[in-house]
Amino acid sequence: MSSSMPSCEIVESFFRLTSRCLDALFMQYGGTERPTVWTGLWLVPRDGSDPVRSGRLDEWCAFHLHGRGCRFELDTGEDLDVDWDDDGRAVFDSWRILMFARSIGNETVSKETLRTAAMQMPSIFQIAHDQFSWPDRRYDLTWEHS
Repeated sequence: MSSSMPSCEIVESFFRLTSRCLDALFMQYGGTERPTVWTGLWLVPRDGSDPVRSGRLDEWCAFHLHGRGCRFELDTGEDLDVDWDDDGRAVFDSWRILMFARSIGNETVSKETLRTAAMQMPSIFQIAHDQFSWPDRRYDLTWEHS
């Protein structure tokens, strides 16, 4: 990818690739486990095998769960990251988009220009000043509260 990619294209690429990763994640894993508030998120494979915190998706990326989020490392070099908020909604912010921009070689774009670009995209739902999600909530998780 070009290091001179405009902010709106960076945001669109982040959104599209993250959606693809989450689609693959939800196809391969049918549920989550979070045994305690202090325990990180685990994914439960659809085949009934033991829950995992990392793995591969469709032979094109790796994933690593952290706390209540997930980092995707694409075989092509891009890094993507998403969290789930207290309501189980998949969320991201300008910092996560900036980290993606750095992973594709763009060292000049700023968080502010990326945040502004995300605010202007009709496919992205703005939750707070610098917090975004998918408008259909299709990547939501249900937290099991003890």
